[in-house]
Amino acid sequence: MAHKRSLSTVQAALRTLAYLAEHPEGVEVKEVARLLGKSLSTAYALLNSLVEEGFAVKGGRGYRLGSAKPVPPEPAPLEEALEELYLRTRERCYLVLLTPEGVRLKTRGRQGQPHPLGETFPPEWHALALGKVLLAFGAFPLPPLTPKTPYTLTDPLALEEELKRVRASGLAVEMEEYALGISGLAVPLLDAEGRLLGALGVKVPARRFPFAFGRLARALSEIAQIPPHLKAEDPPPPPPPSEARVEVRPVLPPKTLAQKANLQDYQEAYAASLKDPEAFWGGFAREFLWEKPWRAVADPEGRRWFLGGTTNAALNALDRHLPEKAQQVALLALDGEGHLEKWTYKELWEASRRLAGLLKGLGVQKGDRVALYLPTGAEAALALLALARLGAVHVALPVGLGPEALRERLIQTGAKLLIAADGHYRRGRLIPLRPVVEAALKGLGIPVLWHTRGTTEFLERALEGKALEAEPLPAHHPLFLLHTSGSTGRPKGVVHGHGGYMVGVAWALRYLFDLKPGEVFHTTADLFWVVGHSFGLYAPLFLGGTSLLVEDTPDHPSPAAFYERLARLGVDVLLTSPTVLRALRRHGETRPTALRLVGSVGEALAPEVWRWARERLAWPLDNWWQTELGAPALATPLTLPAKPGFVGVPLPGVEARVVDPRGQILPPGEKGHLVLVRAGPAQMVDLLGGKDPWQGGLYWTGDLAVMDEEGYFRILGRTDEVIKVGEARLGTAEVEAAALTHPQVAEAAAIGIPGEEGEEIAVFVVPRKEVPEELKPLLAEKLKGHLLRYLGPVRPPKIFFAESLPRTRSGKILRRLLKARLLGLDPGDTSGMEVEDVPGETA
Repeated sequence: MAHKRSLSTVQAALRTLAYLAEHPEGVEVKEVARLLGKSLSTAYALLNSLVEEGFAVKGGRGYRLGSAKPVPPEPAPLEEALEELYLRTRERCYLVLLTPEGVRLKTRGRQGQPHPLGETFPPEWHALALGKVLLAFGAFPLPPLTPKTPYTLTDPLALEEELKRVRASGLAVEMEEYALGISGLAVPLLDAEGRLLGALGVKVPARRFPFAFGRLARALSEIAQIPPHLKAEDPPPPPPPSEARVEVRPVLPPKTLAQKANLQDYQEAYAASLKDPEAFWGGFAREFLWEKPWRAVADPEGRRWFLGGTTNAALNALDRHLPEKAQQVALLALDGEGHLEKWTYKELWEASRRLAGLLKGLGVQKGDRVALYLPTGAEAALALLALARLGAVHVALPVGLGPEALRERLIQTGAKLLIAADGHYRRGRLIPLRPVVEAALKGLGIPVLWHTRGTTEFLERALEGKALEAEPLPAHHPLFLLHTSGSTGRPKGVVHGHGGYMVGVAWALRYLFDLKPGEVFHTTADLFWVVGHSFGLYAPLFLGGTSLLVEDTPDHPSPAAFYERLARLGVDVLLTSPTVLRALRRHGETRPTALRLVGSVGEALAPEVWRWARERLAWPLDNWWQTELGAPALATPLTLPAKPGFVGVPLPGVEARVVDPRGQILPPGEKGHLVLVRAGPAQMVDLLGGKDPWQGGLYWTGDLAVMDEEGYFRILGRTDEVIKVGEARLGTAEVEAAALTHPQVAEAAAIGIPGEEGEEIAVFVVPRKEVPEELKPLLAEKLKGHLLRYLGPVRPPKIFFAESLPRTRSGKILRRLLKARLLGLDPGDTSGMEVEDVPGETA
């Protein structure tokens, strides 16, 4: 058999020259490779050899036959650097040249390798490692910082800190900032005097980047010969410390939203609420049913509301809407198995009346405390309304409490009866609760009314009861006792009454959250936390609206399902937490919904998350309040411009101040304690355990805050979590907000830990996508520089990476648990914790 002989180099060269002669218009490398049956790199090397010898020339249309007399080519050392880099790395390589005509881009690589840049320098060149080199070492102005991927740096302060690191190290890194799935490195090309000639870079698939990083960085540094020429600039002096590093630009609400807002003149309403609370709150309260009218709207000294008046929360949630709204849907309840129930006002009224009769038959009387250990759903809502109807005090205990915590709260509250479910769903899985309940009740003698999952026994038994009319009650009669989240210590038992609470939460839903007749309202909060009580159940029913209750987590089984649910059920107004918004932002993709407003409560809403919600969901409405207050106290009404990072202004009935530890008012711009001089009618009527927050005529919120010249408040974190670094006093929220401006960060928690020279900052970071161990030190250095730009001249923070953060069931980060575990201390009461997590690894 004859063997095919390969062409010798001379034969290949002659055949190539003949082909060039036949095609005077020019020939591309791939044509020569096809002609010779060789690889692209072999064809490229051959053509370059012919060019060097003068037999061929390279032009804009490829290679052509050269002149008869070979002309020695001009040396092109930078192009040689590109070829050498390719031969050493065998990856997609790029060369940027600075010429009098502008920036030129050359590339080298094999067919099939990622080639995201094409042949020209893109408009979003700030996202490239090559672009960072030009910005760090050249005299280029910043281009428009438009995002190319979710990881693109778009904050000029953060980008400048990144460039500072590039100047110091001589190496620029790009981690999926220009193209998803592609990462890269780049170095400057400098002449002997240190002038920038261009940049040399390489790109690889992100999955291989951690393993190729060291090899690529060495090749780039050696080829570019950085050490002899690179002269790192002196770092710029640190900026002076400031109170609010985040750039604040007021953002006007959409015109249609503002024009149709239920509260058209905030200033007028606010002034009226302070000048004449009798007329302001009394006028609104008259919309409700009162068995006996009040003799005074408010007693400022005793902090009682609607003195002498008698009413009932259940009466106003259900009875007053009949018969007009008998067939309107009051509740939509989606259980953990995916079954959707629709309850009309008439059905809810009838079932709750009969359940109240059943409970009375079991010995429950007016004023008795009844504990509930139920998941969010129709059964829980019915139980709350039934207990309110007969004047008993409902004590909601979130499912997930362990036997000891459940037992302790049953004893503390003196519960006469427990209504409990035998299971609840968490991410699609049924978790048994009966063993927890039975262990907690040992020896207590408290009877149990069971809700057996998967059956209708609870509802069937409820309907056996004798229908009970609503019991007229004094306005301050206890409606419910609810424990605080316990994010900073032992949970306190907060008691809210019927009258003032009803007026306060209903006003907030209509005039702050702007609920219109016929709209659907949904809060992702558990029904057994104060947000769930106030805006998952009571306020929507007080206004005759429709509320959606969902048992499982919002993003189960996927974020897409969350958006689909909102769209399918026609949710108009959503009230959620920064935790949920950050999780949705981390997932990235959003889908169309009918939302027109997204409220956020529980923790400070970082500016980056505010902007994301505005772009992807609907107009964001940040608001601040506490379990003790029952309803929002600070927010930005819809007719006012929003300031991302600032929660807003005091709402009608509320007077807020920022003071020093002695209670002296601080000027705008200075950090201090947030206190209230007055609170709205939804505030608590009693407190079980813990110190009364009203001291010396002021309500001490326990939060650190700053107020600007226009009266907008920014919440900086809890005062007992302030981080004292040198002369600076930093709130956890401001450190976390700074971290969240970095595109690689999905969530962050900041704490103070002991250091050699005082307290140091430790930041726990949940990346937006998994970071390989090899790249964590690099990302940590980026984050340190990024944070220092925002926080000023403080010691560099320590960075810890984690998959998730420990939280209470109301969504608040348990920073004290992070600190305790990091330092090996006792974390204290963790009964309110949703998911246990260990601190991540430092980098």
